[in-house]
Amino acid sequence: MNTSNNETWGFLHPECHGQQALMFFSWDLAKTIEQQFKLHANSSLDTQVHEAQKAVDRLLNQYVQIQANPAAFEGQSIKLTLEVDEADPQASVVALQTSPHLEALILQAQEQHQGSSSIN
Repeated sequence: MNTSNNETWGFLHPECHGQQALMFFSWDLAKTIEQQFKLHANSSLDTQVHEAQKAVDRLLNQYVQIQANPAAFEGQSIKLTLEVDEADPQASVVALQTSPHLEALILQAQEQHQGSSSIN
């Protein structure tokens, strides 16, 4: 496969299973949302969020399909919503509403990753 690191998806990585799948998912999630907003930059904000939501749903399903970490991903959800920016009431921000179980596992994996990174 002739791809750069920017084009590589975590769910394609051979080590994307178990606890590590949560970190790969976090990276893929951010990349997916950013990519959709760029692809639909000329569309309305509602359309951008709608397209990003569809892509997030596909990503989550991809992690379920490859059985990266069934206990973490199966039956979980991430919903994108538009909320008013408290710092600028005229602006909107995209908020992620992650199912509590998945959110807790992702936060735990990020803490463990940061802890191991600071040791090196």
